Amino acid sequence: MEFLCSCCGKRKGDAEGWLLGFEGSKEKSLVMKYTITLLAKWDERRAREPNAVHFCSTACQNKYLCKNYGDDTWAA
Repeated sequence: MEFLCSCCGKRKGDAEGWLLGFEGSKEKSLVMKYTITLLAKWDERRAREPNAVHFCSTACQNKYLCKNYGDDTWAA
């Protein structure tokens, strides 16, 4: 199976340091906009799960989190 960075689209080769997360419900609610769980290390088997998100670096992980989970609607 081929893995691509969910932020920049880079293809995963044998490079170490890739990060893995799992997105939960994207249903909007008053309490929580979205949910995501970040794993401490890469798990090749779990990376195949349909709700997995893959990151080539912490920089891409942080960009993705800010873009998709940063919530400035409460600042209004």
